[in-house]
Amino acid sequence: MIAIQSPLKGMTVGNKTTISIRELPGLHTIDLRVAPGTPSQAAVANVLGIELSRKPGQIENKQTIDASDVYAMCLAPDWWLIVGLEEAVQKLALLKNDHHFSVVDVSGQRTTIELEGPNVRDVLAHLWEQDLREKSFPVGSVSQGLMAKAPVIVCHISSLHYRVMVRSSFALHLWKALVDAAEEWI
Repeated sequence: MIAIQSPLKGMTVGNKTTISIRELPGLHTIDLRVAPGTPSQAAVANVLGIELSRKPGQIENKQTIDASDVYAMCLAPDWWLIVGLEEAVQKLALLKNDHHFSVVDVSGQRTTIELEGPNVRDVLAHLWEQDLREKSFPVGSVSQGLMAKAPVIVCHISSLHYRVMVRSSFALHLWKALVDAAEEWI
């Protein structure tokens, strides 16, 4: 396996009493495409040992997410990002002859910026147009969009705890925008 270069070199600012922003470099990420409700989807989920939600915008195995956990984000009816399962490609290779699906290691494509603390929604609201209140975006939700003109995936991990996955080429730009939005609390 090739070592993934961190575009932000593991930067961290702030603290959890107001707002903490830090990079989680090198999270292993797999792009999975498989037709929902098919024997192929069932076989893939079984081999990976993880549920694959059929509803876009949901994270499975969300109760205990931290930097070492495995979880699946449903981005479309037939598209999931699997985070934290390094052996996924090898495990799924055994199914390739009998099932139709696509699996690609995209770990080097994005980095993850984690935001946590009582002011996290205020900071994100400066840059994210979607409603982040619990009623509209509860724990275990995931959404795609633009943040500071950078394409991102936003995950609501736990109360006052979010992750923003951003393409590596936009990482420094987004970092600066987030730190600027958080300046009054840092």
